[in-house]
Amino acid sequence: MKLKLKYPLPVGHKTVEELTFRDYTTAADYLAFDTRGGVAQQIALIANLTGTDEVLIKRLHGADYLAAVKASDALLEADQQLFKDAGGEEGDDAQKKSSES
Repeated sequence: MKLKLKYPLPVGHKTVEELTFRDYTTAADYLAFDTRGGVAQQIALIANLTGTDEVLIKRLHGADYLAAVKASDALLEADQQLFKDAGGEEGDDAQKKSSES
């Protein structure tokens, strides 16, 4: 998926006008959530998903950052739905069932 930036960023002799998101997430993307909090997690995730340096993501205009967050959240939600559709159990429900056994 391509996210066209409303506020392109100059980088050296070129200008970054869009971010290209992969169509899927990897375990490395989820690793971004391991040691960071809040916005730092989102920045790391967006950088991973787009193959872009975190320094560039940190420079995004607020509106472009929020659009990138929405795109990355959609990918994470798609993973959760695939997991559910495959019969997976989530968080508390899985813990409840295992403790009831």
